[in-house]
This record gives sequence, structure tokens and C-alpha cells, in this order.
Amino acid sequence: MQARHDHNARNKARAGVLLTALLIAACGDKTEAPAPAPAPAPAADPHAGHDHAAPTAAEPVALPELAPNARVFFVSPSDGATITGPLENGAVSIKVRMGAENVAIKPAGALEAGSGHHHVLIDVGALPASTVVPKDETHLHFGKGETDAMIRVPAGTHKLTLQLADGIHRSYGEALSSTITVTVLAAGTVAATQ
Repeated sequence: MQARHDHNARNKARAGVLLTALLIAACGDKTEAPAPAPAPAPAADPHAGHDHAAPTAAEPVALPELAPNARVFFVSPSDGATITGPLENGAVSIKVRMGAENVAIKPAGALEAGSGHHHVLIDVGALPASTVVPKDETHLHFGKGETDAMIRVPAGTHKLTLQLADGIHRSYGEALSSTITVTVLAAGTVAATQ
């Protein structure tokens, strides 16, 4: 009787492991409708849902070294710009061009000294160094190494922050960020005078 109980317990444990593995496999990266990334649990992989492999080291990995004069900036739009475009589904599409000096812009994945990739944070300031950049409607990832993109923002005045991160989406901090303010108008909207 005890052997049968032990056998049933082992089968239930195997079924639980199999079910967990299937659920994890079913939760792949969904890019069509990004949802806010929950804060990772201490044992969770903070890189889950991104387009790269996580490091295998048990100890935290230091941020890759960058040149002391590395910087990022918006090539366009310029700080204080007013941008007018058609309102579609509650937002206006605007083009951003992201620049960098003394740092190589590369796709996410590898941790390489002297490199990183861009993120645009909408109405969010720079993230502290080593913080994993969330992936949601206000934290836009350009993990393929893009330097030009169309982003969608509601009409109004917005703060856009360009944030450089390493290959596993960890922020390089405020020193490698740049913030501008833009006013976005829906086509046909008249700006208020002051």
C-alpha cells in the first residue's frame, strides 16, 4: 500500500512539473499588446519576455564598461518642439531619431563593453543604473538596435526620456539618458496661447 502511495505521489509531482513547464512555454514574448512588466520575484528571471538569452551566472553581473564621455541624445524632435499629426485611436504618431556618441548601439542580447541599445520612456524620468527597463506602453524598447522609430503618444505635453541600457535591458542610469519636452497636437487642434 505504501509503495502505491509513493508511486502516486511521484506521478503527481511529475505532472506538476510538466504543467509548470507547459505554462512557462505558453507565456512567450507577446509583442502585439505589451503589458506592464511585474516586478520580478527574487528568484525570477528579470529578462523573461525579452528577445535575448539571460546570463547563466548565479551572481549579479556588473554593467559593461562604457567610455567616460559616452552620451545619448535626441537628434529629433528637439526640446520644446510642437508636433502636429492625425489623431488615431487616441494617439498621434511622431518620429524620433536617437543619437549616441562614444558608445556602439547594438541589438539586445550580448553584454559587450562599449555598447548598449535605446529605450524611450514616455512621461517617466531616467531609471537608476542596473534597473531592468520595464516593457510596457510608457517604456518602449528598441532592442534590435534601432536609432529611428515612430512612437505613439496622446495629444498634450509630454516628457520623453532616451535611456541607454545594456544587452539585458539594464539601465546605465541618468548619466546615459537625455530628456526633452514636446507638445503633441492632433491635426486641426489649435494650441492655447499664454
